[in-house]
Order: sequence, then C-alpha cells, then structure tokens
Amino acid sequence: MTAGRRSRSSGQAPRRDRQIVRVLAILRILLEGARPSVHDLAARFRTRRETIYRDLRVLEEVGYPIAGEESGRIGGRPRLAPGASVAAPPVQLTRQEAAALVWAIKQAAPRQPFQAALSTAMPKVQAFAARNGHLAMALDGALGGWERGVKDYRNATPIILQLVEAILSCRRCRVVEYRSPLRDRPTSFRHDPHRLLYIQGGLYSVGMSPDHDDRAVLAVDRIRGLELTDETFTSDPAIDVKRYEAEAFGVVWERPMTVVVRFRADQASYVREREWHPTQRLRDLAGGRVELTLRAGGTFEIRRWVLSWGDAAEVVRPAALRREIASMLRRAATIYRR
Repeated sequence: MTAGRRSRSSGQAPRRDRQIVRVLAILRILLEGARPSVHDLAARFRTRRETIYRDLRVLEEVGYPIAGEESGRIGGRPRLAPGASVAAPPVQLTRQEAAALVWAIKQAAPRQPFQAALSTAMPKVQAFAARNGHLAMALDGALGGWERGVKDYRNATPIILQLVEAILSCRRCRVVEYRSPLRDRPTSFRHDPHRLLYIQGGLYSVGMSPDHDDRAVLAVDRIRGLELTDETFTSDPAIDVKRYEAEAFGVVWERPMTVVVRFRADQASYVREREWHPTQRLRDLAGGRVELTLRAGGTFEIRRWVLSWGDAAEVVRPAALRREIASMLRRAATIYRR
C-alpha cells in the first residue's frame, strides 16, 4: 500500500520577516501623510490591533516618534510626530527574492489583470538584479510557457480593486450586473466579499449573500458592474478559506464525500505524479493499476475530472457518482455511433 504524500510548505514568510514588511509599510503610509485608524491598519494587514500597536512601538524604537490624539496618547489615528524623519529606509531584496519576483511575473498569464503594470515592473526588477547577480536575469531568459482555456481579466482591474477595497473595509457591495451562464439575463444582488481566491485559473470573490443568508462564490469575470455601498458587514466565521480548500475539489463548496477511483496501469504513473486533492491517498493494485481515494465536495467538477480520463478511470464510490458516470459514457457512446 502506498500513501499519498504532501511535501509543500505553508508558503508563508517567517513571522519576523512579515513584521518587518508590515512595519515598513506602516511607515510609508504615515510618511505619505495618511491618517488611518489602528482598526484600519489591522484590517489592511489582516492582524490584530495589539499587533499594530507593537509595530508602532517598533517605529518609535528605531527613531520615528509616533503622535496620537491631542491628549498625547497613541490613539485611534496614529501619525508621525512633528520633526520626525521624512525619509523611509530603503528596502533591499536578496538575490533569491529578486529571482522570485521575476519567476512570479513570468508565470502571470497574458490575460491576467495588471498586465501593463507587470510589463513595466519587469525592467525594474531586472535593473536591481543587474546589481545583485545574474540569477533573476537568467530566469527571465530561460523561463516561458502558456496555458489553454484561460479567462480574460485584462478589463477586470477596476472591479478587482473595488472588491479589494470592500474586503479591507468590510463594505457591502451591490453587484449591478452579473452574467451567469445558467441565466438568459444578467442579475443584480447584494454581496459581502470576504476574500478573493485564485482557483484553477479563475478568480473568485468568496463571501456571503445577505439576501439569502448563505455563502456566495462569484466568478469575477462575470461581474460587469459593481458599486460599494455605505453599509458595512461583519465577517462571517463560516467563510473559512482553509476549510474551503480542504473540502472543495475545485471551486464548488459542497458537503465532502468519499470518492474512490481506480485507474488503468498505463495511466497510473500520471495519477501518482500529481496532487489532485490534499486528502488523497493512493493504493497500488494488481497489474500496475492504482486506486485513488479522496474526500471532497463539488460533484460537477469531480464528474468532469473523472470523465477527462476516458475509459482509463473507474469510479468505485460513491454509488451515485458511479451510476452518473456510467450513464454519461453510454450517452456519449451513442453520439459516436451516429
């Protein structure tokens, strides 16, 4: 028996590095003359107010005195004290960090948002890389690629920025026009966005529908008009992104079910070399076949994935999914007999 392994890291920078980045960002905000509240800063950096207060004390310790309200207390809207230095320390990138930025820019598909900004950012990263080694420059010349079936987000930047503002400020949105492929006409409704997620080549706004008191996952490319209202909302703990990732096979967030699929021997190596879901387990079968077990929701996407393997995949469980796949394959065979 062979168990599926997970070897990926959390993808998060160490806590100390995150604090340094956050402190420098707060300093830059204050240097620009902005007066955000401690609550605003906590929401922007997705942390607690106590953490922001610690960051402000760090700034004071390194020579940037912070003034609060007129009473002298660091209150709701901190600012730099009169006479404080107006220059921010330069931010230095390591060779690996510069290379990582080049990698990220090169990985961006041509129809992604902020494409123009990415194209102008690349020469700046290259200019830095020229002073700090050749790794980033080498990646630029060596890395390429393409994707098929991609969505076009080139005109979605204004909508994305509105959603980001709404998420950070917990402001309710009115989706003026949403074009669902299942409806003949566009719809309009209210939406409380909690997070933007990039899932399998698509960008989605995950939040709550106040009209139906239920979760809502909206494809950003289908939002053709959006307005931010003066209403605010409280983040719903039911929107748990880690739970979403663990329970959903793709985009659709449904009750998880145990799915068992057996693959023919000539496809077994292709099954083994990828992680299809975080819960997957693999079991070797006689004749070189392999059995994959996972627990996830999203019947439509699971069904489409199984069908993509053609006659090389056999659903064992659940029984309802097995019957659906068998019925669809029979109908497909009928089409090809014509």
